[in-house]
Order: sequence, then C-alpha cells, then structure tokens
Amino acid sequence: MSLHIKESSVQAVLAAANIVDVVSGYTSLRKRGSNYVGLCPFHQEKTPSFTVSAEKGLYYCFGCGEGGDVVRFLERIENVSFAEAVEQLAERYGITLEYQEGAGIDSGRRDHESRLLVLLDRTAAFYERYLWESRNGQVAREYLARRGLGEEICREFRVGLSPNEWQGLYARASRQGFTAQELEEAGLVSRQGAKLYDRFRGRLMFPLTDHRGRILGFGARTLGDETPKYINSPEGPLYRKGQLLYGLFQARKAIADADEVIVVEGYTDVLGLAQAGVRNVVASMGTALTEAQLSLMMRFTRNVTFMFDADRAGAQAALRSGVLARGLSLRPLVAVLPPGNDPADLAVRGGATAIAEVTRHKVSLLRYELEQALSKGDVSSAEGRVRLFEEVRRILDQATSLVEREEEIRFLADRLRLGGESLALLLREGRPWRPAVSELRARGGTGEAAGSLTRRILQNEASVEREFLVACACNPVRAAEILGALTPEHFVDPDNREVFLGLAEVLSGENVFADQRRTIEGLRERARREKYGAGSLFVRLVMEADQGRYSVAVLEELHLRLQEQYLKREIAVLRATLDEGGDKTSEQKRLVALERLLSDVRAGLMSIDPEQGQW
Repeated sequence: MSLHIKESSVQAVLAAANIVDVVSGYTSLRKRGSNYVGLCPFHQEKTPSFTVSAEKGLYYCFGCGEGGDVVRFLERIENVSFAEAVEQLAERYGITLEYQEGAGIDSGRRDHESRLLVLLDRTAAFYERYLWESRNGQVAREYLARRGLGEEICREFRVGLSPNEWQGLYARASRQGFTAQELEEAGLVSRQGAKLYDRFRGRLMFPLTDHRGRILGFGARTLGDETPKYINSPEGPLYRKGQLLYGLFQARKAIADADEVIVVEGYTDVLGLAQAGVRNVVASMGTALTEAQLSLMMRFTRNVTFMFDADRAGAQAALRSGVLARGLSLRPLVAVLPPGNDPADLAVRGGATAIAEVTRHKVSLLRYELEQALSKGDVSSAEGRVRLFEEVRRILDQATSLVEREEEIRFLADRLRLGGESLALLLREGRPWRPAVSELRARGGTGEAAGSLTRRILQNEASVEREFLVACACNPVRAAEILGALTPEHFVDPDNREVFLGLAEVLSGENVFADQRRTIEGLRERARREKYGAGSLFVRLVMEADQGRYSVAVLEELHLRLQEQYLKREIAVLRATLDEGGDKTSEQKRLVALERLLSDVRAGLMSIDPEQGQW
C-alpha cells in the first residue's frame, strides 16, 4: 500500500467526495440551516451534537471534539491509514490516483494486484452461484441446513462451493483471459509437473477478506470424511494467513460500537454467532492468534474476549492467545463454553440468549490461568502443593494491578481453603510484588500522585484557552490585535498552543482578514494539514467562525481570563525561585510588575457587564 499519493490526487479526491453522502452511511443526518446534524458515530449520545458542513467539507462533534475532512472521517470510522482512506474514496468516486515517482509500489505492480483481486472476486461469485444454483450444490446446502446455518447469513459472508472437477475453475478463468501465472499467484490452481489443476475441489468455500472487504484468499472445508478437513489458500502476493481475521470486514462497526471483539476459532463459529445477532465476532482461522492479527483488532478496541471450543486444545489456545494479547496491552478475557460445545452449535441451538449467558460469566485472563492451574494441581501431597504454589506465584506475577492481584488472592484462599492473610503471606515469600507505577500513583505512593489536582487545574485552563481561540475565530479583526501580544507560553495545552500559532499566522501582518470568508478558508487549510487534537480544534474554529457564537465582548473577557491564568503561573514560578534564596533582585522586580498586571486584569474582570460578557 503506497503512503505517497500525490497531493494533486488528494485534492482531486477531496473535491469529488461528498462528505454528507459518505457520513450518511454511518449515521442518519438531517438538514439544519446550511449544515447537517445527527448523532455522533464516535461516541454514545442521545441529543445530536454532530455537525457536517457540505460547503466546507468538514465534520465536527461538539460533544467529543472529533472533527476533520472526509478523509479523516474514513480514517477514524474505518480505522484505516490516510492512504487507505484516500484510495477507498478514489475508488468510490472514480478518481485515478497518481503516486510520487519512486515511492510506494509501481503502477505495473498495482495493475497486477488489481487483476488478482478481480480474479479472486469473480471466483468467489462463481463458487456462490455453484452452491445456490447448481444441482450439485444440493449436498452442500443440506450440510449447511444440518448445521443450522441459513442461506441469508451464508450469502452475506459469500459462502460458496467449489466444483468437484480437476480443471473446472481453471478452464473458466482461462476463457475470461486470466493467465496460468495469475491463477497460481492467486492460489487457485496447483502445479504437478507441467499440469495445472484446481486447488479446491468439492469443498465448501469461505472467502477470506481484509478489513476493506477485498477477497485475498479462501478457506475450504470438506463435506465428507476426507483429510485434511480444512485447507487454505497458499501464501502469495496477496494472502498472508497470519495477517487476516475472518469476518472482520462484516464485524468492524459492531466491534467499535460494543468496544469489544469476540474471537472464535472457525468460519462456522462466526456465521453461527452472527446469525444469532452477535455481530462483533471474528475468527483466528486456527487456534493461536498472531501479533499481526491482534494489531488489527487494536484498530477497533482493546477489549478481547476469547471464546474457543470447550476442549483441551481450545483452553491451550486461549492461554497462548491471551498472553500474547496482554503483552500488547490489550485487555484479554475468556468466555468458557459448556463442556462439549463449540460457539457455532451453541449459537444455533440457543441463539443470542445462550451466547449472552456465556459472555456474562467471562473471566479475566489472570483468573482463567489460575483456574487452569488449580484444575491440574495436586493438593493431596506436600510436594504437589509446593509445585502448585510456585505455579500460582508465577501466574500472579502477571497481574497488571495490585487490585487485580488482591482479588485473585481472595479467590485462591477460597479454592484452597486457606485464610486470606495466610495465603497472602505465603505468596509473598516468593518474588516481592512490585505494583505498576500507575497503581502507585493511584494510591498516592509517588510524588506524581499529587499531580492529579494539577491535571484538573490545567484541564480547566485548557478549556479557557480553547474558548478564547474560538472567540478569536468569530472576531478576526479584534483577534488580530490581541494575538500579536500573546506568546505560546500563554497556553498550557500543546494542541491549543499549536492552534494559537496557526491562527496567529492566518491573522498576521498583511494577511489580516476582516473578511470572515477568507479567515475561514485560512483556518480550513490549517485543519486539513494538521492531525488529531490540533486538527480537530482547527475544524471547530472553522465550523464556528461564521456562526457568531461569541461576540467581541466575550472575546475581551476570555482574553482577560487567559492573561490571569498566565500571570498566576508566572508569579508562582518566580515566588518558588525567590524562596531558594540568593541575590534575586531582577526576579523580585519582575514579580512586583507581574503582580501589578494581575491586579489590573482582575479589576478588568470585575468591571465586566454580565449581560455583555456572559459566555
């Protein structure tokens, strides 16, 4: 995937893309004045605070502060990179992208990969038709019916059937102009000497897609007793098994909405849960996850629930995958199925209610590890108890917080029929517990714990800073005079500081814009160039600049409050310096001057007419 799309192509995409059309695919919008409003797709809310401006090509949520252009919207809602978002929009609106010379993949390779993607998509369509429309598909249809999987859910996931022919697909694809090399690279044919034959024959076919819905390969299941039961596409230019999650394309929005992903083992597990209404589910396409697959999940959530088969292999897979997830700072949980069940059968028999009952009793990975150790431990002999306690110590060392560790000690005391204090003492004989820095801070164990009050103060100051910047955008002529006398040190929040510099540049020197339209255009350009916090605040300035929300009187009051905050911080620093002793004549003089200024500022605040300066 190229990360170097030419700026001219990006501008062409922005000009062609209709932001209202794109956003409407994720939340319902209604027109209000010149803008559109709706419920924010990035956070839960009951009253619409999400605004889209077709004229400016921007969106902004006044509830959570998320904002940007149509590319940024796709980046956030689809959890894709900037380049991927631009490419998706280009494909949707028929824009041909140009890439910088020497950057990314060359045009020949892009064309070749495009042909492979078309070949795979047409193959999936052929398999689908063969399953649902051919006489030979009857056996497969009956198999799916016995598993309780309906046609609707199977069609949604594009389940198909490969003909039980040696060269059925090869002959059809060749007639459509695809070469033997392309069929091999797509993993659809195998070679024996000089002969080519279809890789998949007489098997139920599960298309394997990336998070954009592009088919990169297939998983295939036998309908009888043949071995192996499952085969996958071979590794190739497009397909990398360890980098895909089955069902992610269909589940991504549900995962984001639930802030949780349920991980199962197989294709039919995903189909069964999705059919039962549990949509935030993906499959590892095996038993143990890879780091690449977990990184895919991290685009959407950090809460991962493993729901593997209720057998020994499933338990081992949950432990291995959970440890890997914990190492990536995810929050791993385990949902334990009733003995002898797999997720698909449970979902088909009991529906969403049965799955909800299982997930209601899910446990932390730490608890699951302890339960597994206890189930295998021998407490009937002294030697067995020693081994068990050593294993328990090792597991508890993985606790992410002191609270979690203490909760599990109580659990162990109950299971081992020991007093909590006795068990805790015994466990402490091992490696001493060292709680995480975050735990110490929370309990006031470090000097940084006292910083919580400071953080709250700075957040309040940051709020004044943001509202001041909004008022500046609403009153550019007066703002140009005020901003020239301020410095970045007047702002404690880094994003606010960045926006101050950008706004000052827009309104400085010969570029002082009395024309509100030109001010907005200057801010809009900064909004497009900036990312994340500062970028969202620039968007808010653009969205509010022509709404007249803040009058000049409000701007003057916010300016005084900003000055008050800055002077109080400077005075506190000077006083601390003077307390150190020594010859501090210059510092003393500056302190007196700043205190006089602070007195003047406070007098100005006291004289504000509440009706004129209320904000």
